[in-house]
Amino acid sequence: MNIEDGPALSDRTKRIIMMVGDAFLLSLSLWASVVLRYGELDKDVLQFWWLFPTVSLLGVFSFYKFGLYRAIVRYIGPSSMLPVIQGVTIAAVGVTFMAYLTQAYAFPRSSPAIFWFVSILTTGGSRIAIRTYFYGLFNNYLTREPIAIYGAGQTGAQLAIALLNDSRYMPVAFIDDNRSLRKQTIHGIRVYDSEHVDRLVERLKIKQILLAVPSATPAQRKKILDKLSTLPVHIRTVPTFGALISGKASVTEISEVEIGDLLGRDVVPAQPELLSQSIAGKSVLVTGAGGTIGSELCRKIIEIGPRRLVLFDNSEFALYSIENELQEKVGSEIELVAMLGSILNEGHLTMALSDFGIETVYHAAAYKHVHMVERNIIEGVRNNVVGTWNVVKAAAKANRVSTFVLISSDKAVRPTNVMGATKRLAELIVQAYSERADGTRFCMVRFGNVLRSSGSVVPIFEQQILKGGPVEVTHRDATRYFMTASEAAELVIQAGAMSSGGEVFVLDMGEPVPIYDLAEKMIHLHGLEIAPEGQKKGPGQVSIRIIGLRPGEKLVEELVIGDGASGTTHSKILKVNEDAESWDTVQQVCGVLRDACEAADYLTVKQLLEQYVSGYQMIDAQVDPLLAIERERAGRDNVTPFPKKED
Repeated sequence: MNIEDGPALSDRTKRIIMMVGDAFLLSLSLWASVVLRYGELDKDVLQFWWLFPTVSLLGVFSFYKFGLYRAIVRYIGPSSMLPVIQGVTIAAVGVTFMAYLTQAYAFPRSSPAIFWFVSILTTGGSRIAIRTYFYGLFNNYLTREPIAIYGAGQTGAQLAIALLNDSRYMPVAFIDDNRSLRKQTIHGIRVYDSEHVDRLVERLKIKQILLAVPSATPAQRKKILDKLSTLPVHIRTVPTFGALISGKASVTEISEVEIGDLLGRDVVPAQPELLSQSIAGKSVLVTGAGGTIGSELCRKIIEIGPRRLVLFDNSEFALYSIENELQEKVGSEIELVAMLGSILNEGHLTMALSDFGIETVYHAAAYKHVHMVERNIIEGVRNNVVGTWNVVKAAAKANRVSTFVLISSDKAVRPTNVMGATKRLAELIVQAYSERADGTRFCMVRFGNVLRSSGSVVPIFEQQILKGGPVEVTHRDATRYFMTASEAAELVIQAGAMSSGGEVFVLDMGEPVPIYDLAEKMIHLHGLEIAPEGQKKGPGQVSIRIIGLRPGEKLVEELVIGDGASGTTHSKILKVNEDAESWDTVQQVCGVLRDACEAADYLTVKQLLEQYVSGYQMIDAQVDPLLAIERERAGRDNVTPFPKKED
């Protein structure tokens, strides 16, 4: 409490003040009823003066008994008028009997009826007037932020009540696509058609719009957001219908709009039988368990109910974090094992797979940041290629693994960067071994960008917007596929169950998202405007800067190499069979790559990537400065011998 607000009154003091005020208003109402009956302001009422304290005492006592003084004035509503009516009725009946018993013949017999109406107006109306003035007229428009609610249904109405009793926001309008609700009012707030929302925002000075459409489909939410994302207003939302019904959330839990809502793509439904096939009651290992995809995989796996889950990661903090999170969800029937280790240590991997009787492996460990791998070629190749080779060999030696799933990337399709080339080589390793695997199904899952994964475009844009910009976009025409981490994890699990060996599975991800449009929408959803190009940004504006494609970046990402993909038993999961190398060739290439990485032989690594990844051409004097130094020192042709690619 601020000092200038003065000392706060106790609840008891407030009740006494209200009782004294009501006693005065009841007496005043009785006098007014007599004046109205006779039509004379100077009517002598001393002839029945005792009726005035009687009506005040009876009324205040009745109000007290009916709980009127337990109601907080700022929250008073229509339901709070019932104790007023009950108390006034008793007071009117009581004063009638008192007048009869004391033979107050000068007291008009019709006055109690008039008193009933007048006192309800004064005692009840005074409370509503006080609330309207102090918490409506004054507080609402001078200190509260004008806000609109999109959705005039039950959820929107409940949200309006909560906001009306909040000191921060003032709901000034409902917006709804249902034209039959147009010009109606809900809790005194007018409903407007969504067709002219831009004019409404400007006229009412609306700063925020809250989405109260929890039952809307993803496509419907996208349509609404596409309409609102052109306006410089902050868009937020209430929980989904499912969360409200299940009790996991309440209507007052307002949050930021999920970027997934901008995609408008229905979440790919999971098939329970596919989810459980490779996990339920089994011993499962996840490499890279602390990463974005690895950790989401672990969460899904725990929900399905394995016998044992082994978390394998080389980051101590990431492993500690995911283990702590899962410990709270794991029951006594599931054994949770956290193993700190590297996929570059084949012996350690083999021991883990054998000792824990691993039946299902999800290989998610990889360096995935394009620009980081581009600057650190040797470690990128060593981890993503040699590491995958080690995991495949360890799974084969363990002799109990029945399902092996490699998490790959759309950047493996006709790669233009080192990270994509390493993921394609990792795919070739898994494809090659699947041809000779006995009793183990090896497959790969390929998908696009995962929303809110570390280093992805969405959190980067958010950071830039919060700092005031500029938001950096590589190219006006750049597009990317997006999916949620939950979808990605479910795809990986279901693909493993559908595999017969050697397939690449991809998700039907809908239409690619233009990155420039995504940046514009994110800026608008934060309630900001886009600064005109070439001009100095003004207040409430964020500029977008085109920085150009960085080394190795594509303008458009792809998911399939070749002519296309065939369907599977899952309507949204496609299967691709692509050209593979023999296991002997892969063994030789991986062996030379391992030695080249150990010797930091950049030129051999470069030549191997270019020869065995179809269409890949490493940029000369790549971003990694050591590659340029190596070229100058050794000369272009001075490279380590390596196996020829088979025709």
